[in-house]
Amino acid sequence: MKAEFIKDEIKDQYLIDSRPWIIGFSGGKDSTAVLQLVWYAIKEIPVEQRHKEIHVVCNDTLVENPRIVEWIDQNLDNIVKSAEKDKLPIIVAKTNPELEDSFWVNLIGKGYPAPNNTFRWCTERLKINPTSRYIKAKVAEKGEVVILLGTRTDESETRKKSMNKFQVGSNRLKRHVNLNLAFVYSPISHLTTNELWEYLMQVPNPWNGSNRSLITLYRNGSGGDCPLVIDTTTPSCGQSRFGCWVCTVVKKDKSMEAFIENGEEKFEPLLDLRDWLVDNRDKDEYRMQTRRNGSDGKGPYNIYARKLILNMLFEAQKISEEKLISTQEMKAIQILWQMDGYYENVFELYYNVFNEQKSFEMSKRDEIKKQQVNALTIVCEDNGIDPEKMLNLLRNEKDKRLLKKRLNIQSMIDDLIKKEIEA
Repeated sequence: MKAEFIKDEIKDQYLIDSRPWIIGFSGGKDSTAVLQLVWYAIKEIPVEQRHKEIHVVCNDTLVENPRIVEWIDQNLDNIVKSAEKDKLPIIVAKTNPELEDSFWVNLIGKGYPAPNNTFRWCTERLKINPTSRYIKAKVAEKGEVVILLGTRTDESETRKKSMNKFQVGSNRLKRHVNLNLAFVYSPISHLTTNELWEYLMQVPNPWNGSNRSLITLYRNGSGGDCPLVIDTTTPSCGQSRFGCWVCTVVKKDKSMEAFIENGEEKFEPLLDLRDWLVDNRDKDEYRMQTRRNGSDGKGPYNIYARKLILNMLFEAQKISEEKLISTQEMKAIQILWQMDGYYENVFELYYNVFNEQKSFEMSKRDEIKKQQVNALTIVCEDNGIDPEKMLNLLRNEKDKRLLKKRLNIQSMIDDLIKKEIEA
């Protein structure tokens, strides 16, 4: 059986050197098969020879299908517990995009138009960068790493060519496309889809997961999984079972439609929002007519579109009862709106939908801060400046940890003061 040959190969590769392994785990069939094969292979190695770490890395874009988030989180929890029980050197890590790179901060905060095939700004920010940061940290710590992926030549001819491109002679490892001192190992590269499913159905999941439940997920979603993305050669997974629910690279999200048809009606607002983004991405009424660099051409979403999308997102969150946007993202959006000269209050929009007060403050005021605010208010009023606008700007500027790219905050404050004095 191919699985036995792959398992022997994994054991051999594991014992060759001390380079730590990083397994890209998406919770789908391919990454599950890789981890399962590695698990059983390492268990056959004496405990004293299990000498190097195996990092199971899962990337959460923060806009994953909520049902998949639940599935993956349960698997990761089981992996941690079962690895400890089986004395396997497995370390589980979950990576996320930085706040400035999150989907909603870019789309609603900066006004980036919804991604398409010619402007796929999401892949690098949401997928490649978070995982690359983790891998680079391990390279810096260990010198070299080996990344195990569930890529298979059976997937497509394009994928086959991509996998062969960086082959190192006849070795099992390939050089990584972008990351120095990182190598890629694809142990199931020659398995067909039928062989893969056959293996998963015949061999029990070693971390108390359920491969039969995995089949149910695929049937309900009617698609494939979205692999861990570590380079730009990975194709869009917008039509896949484990892709982002906001993906607009494809015309229709068949996986979300299938979930709704299979009883998940509360996700209809999510699908409606995604479809709205696809249908209205290029309409002039929602876009600024100059680019951010000042040149003529279709620019970012205008404030009307950004508010409209944010309201739809809040409504979808309310109806689905799923956490679709974080408070930190809302704060970042508020700052970016103000940096673009818009002073609509993000949290008032939230309150209007949820009828629930949320504070715009980034930290609690003590008595000294209250005195400072009162003094600043008096100064602003004496100089004809709107004190609330100034207070909001100062709150944002003081929270240095929220956004890293703050180059034009000072000029924004200077411009506001000048405009208020001239008014």
